Amino acid sequence: MRICFYGRLADLLGSRSLDDAPDNLTDGAALRDWLIQNHQQLSEGLTHPGTRLVLDNEVTDWDAPLSGAHDIAIIPIVSGG
Repeated sequence: MRICFYGRLADLLGSRSLDDAPDNLTDGAALRDWLIQNHQQLSEGLTHPGTRLVLDNEVTDWDAPLSGAHDIAIIPIVSGG
């Protein structure tokens, strides 16, 4: 399973993507929990309420199922003015 990261999350990870997530994760919450456990540097960013899961270019809730998703991304909240 390939996951892409953007903004601060990519900076924290030191990479724009990961390929080591297991394929048996059922939903976004399970993915987030796995990432926090296995890539602890992402913990603060992943638990921020503005961080979003994107499946196949659609922003979705963390309880969305991962099955059938071809593109998985996690994006931090964006602020601007």
